[in-house]
Amino acid sequence: METATAGTAALRLRELLAANRKTPCATLERDIIDLRLAAFRERRWPAPRRGTIDDPPLARRATLSDIPASALDAEVLRDGIQGAGGVIVRGLVAPPRVEMLRDALDRAFEARRDAAAGRAADARWYGRASGVKGAPQQFGALGGNSERTTGSLWAVDSPAAAFLLCELYHALQLPTLLEAYLGEPGVLSVKKWVLRKVEPKPDRQAGWHQDGRFLGDGIRTVNLWIALSACGEGAPAPGMELVGGREPVIHPTGTDGSYFDWTVGPGLVDRLTKERPRLYPRFAPGDALFFDHYNLHRTGGSPDDTELRYAVESWFFAASTAPAKQQPLVL
Repeated sequence: METATAGTAALRLRELLAANRKTPCATLERDIIDLRLAAFRERRWPAPRRGTIDDPPLARRATLSDIPASALDAEVLRDGIQGAGGVIVRGLVAPPRVEMLRDALDRAFEARRDAAAGRAADARWYGRASGVKGAPQQFGALGGNSERTTGSLWAVDSPAAAFLLCELYHALQLPTLLEAYLGEPGVLSVKKWVLRKVEPKPDRQAGWHQDGRFLGDGIRTVNLWIALSACGEGAPAPGMELVGGREPVIHPTGTDGSYFDWTVGPGLVDRLTKERPRLYPRFAPGDALFFDHYNLHRTGGSPDDTELRYAVESWFFAASTAPAKQQPLVL
């Protein structure tokens, strides 16, 4: 909830959002991203409220909660993430919005390819706001040479897609849900808000990881992962593989047969899954998965996969603990 100390950026943001709803425009959409960044910096956030989520501790369960969208509230979210390691929400995003978002991803990746090839790119679908800094090469940083129409792309580098997603979050009343769960407002992150079009790779497995390995100490998070195509067990596109249950520790990386220093080795995963299940849920378009930075997961796959997986990943931080290096943005 905004207060009198929200600042001029938040007021200007409301004006530009209203204008862009009437007439979408690349300049407005880039300015909206800059104002979301500025509004976070201007706002007087509360002191960190540690323990809001985890106290009192919940009984642990091995299998993820699996609920219809109509059942989702802050208590169900807390019970699912803290007790079971995550919550699968069926039908969170309605089919018309799923189709709109799939189209948005296609437009964003096509525009990135145009820019990388030296062709004029549609600035609504690929263009950087002035306040956004940096990007690893695999995310197709502006000036990079990625001519693929698959992979990963920061949502903020597609201003129109970012606008549509924030409109979706508000339609889902996500800001209210996050504030009730976190005990304070949740904010997005430039670096952890990602559009994904994942190719099937039957001959290669992705690395197991926990996002808490990268994000720093003292954080409180919620990740919303939305499937925009059928994926997972029995589906034609790669899904999300997870270790069931929740253990609030960051496991060692770069050991037990790990290919990279940032991934959890398969030997350690094998030991963990002697007592906890290895899960490969099936997701329909519009289904979603909520979890936090302790969740151990990877992109799954099957030798029978033949199609792309469309998805959006949105990490939200408790505003008072959001790392500056993640470039927080208000919702």
